[in-house]
Amino acid sequence: MEIPVQAQVECTNGLCGRSVYVLINPVTDQVTHLVVKEDVSDTEYIVPVEYVTETIVDTIRLRCSNAKLKKMRRFIKTTFIEEKVPYTSLGGGNEMYGRGAYYYLPMSTLK
Repeated sequence: MEIPVQAQVECTNGLCGRSVYVLINPVTDQVTHLVVKEDVSDTEYIVPVEYVTETIVDTIRLRCSNAKLKKMRRFIKTTFIEEKVPYTSLGGGNEMYGRGAYYYLPMSTLK
């Protein structure tokens, strides 16, 4: 099943928003969730693909109500920034970071 992005999303009791992202399991390369953005509040929800009953050109139909959608986890977009960490030692051979070590800073956009 193909899940279009920027498609109208309908719950069992009416229009609930638009699809803005699909989430993919990087190990299996399978779509696991879609992100639905409400038109009114701009809140984004993570919806398991099991809730998708039908996709038609620019419409996705879900087997849940608007109320059920609002109880699903909210989507928080996270970006990781790669930074080179200098070699540091705590003394006595206990190295905090090894040569060429990296750390990642999560940058989140909360809604």
